Amino acid sequence: MSDVEYEWYSSDEPSTASHYAARAVFPYLLIGNTRAANKALLLFTSKLSSSHPGLGVQSISSPSSDIRIYPSLPLLNFLGLLLLAIQRGSSDLFKQLKAHYATHLKEVSWDEALAQIGEMFFGIKIPSQSNPMFDMMSSMLMGGGSPFGAKKKESKAVGSSATPPPPPSAPAVD
Repeated sequence: MSDVEYEWYSSDEPSTASHYAARAVFPYLLIGNTRAANKALLLFTSKLSSSHPGLGVQSISSPSSDIRIYPSLPLLNFLGLLLLAIQRGSSDLFKQLKAHYATHLKEVSWDEALAQIGEMFFGIKIPSQSNPMFDMMSSMLMGGGSPFGAKKKESKAVGSSATPPPPPSAPAVD
């Protein structure tokens, strides 16, 4: 998959590398395949480094992972660090990462994907969107409660003699 993205990237502006890398990484993350997401980013960045030796890439290695840092491509760094955060499974790390790159993330439309990734890998619930028109119509037509909310239980007095209504009778057959 990353071969196609890199080919498309090679005919675009150098500053757009992270956009194409995200096209390779996010689909894998959204189906829960972190291994393929890591491989896609590694293939993309390997081709990027070999095609553009003047990028000033810095490799950081640890016993558990390797990452390449591109000083001129902050969103590409974000993707690599996101994959590391997923390996660690820390929601605090994910939130710090998003906060640190907030100004750069405003330039791209990754909000929905990141919200889903946050929920899948870090247990951060996606806030539900309220629709004022729907809320108003449901309160008028349904008597004030949301049709998706919890149903109100009818209270019965203990020992009450109320009997349930009889079941409907079957239609007569001629």
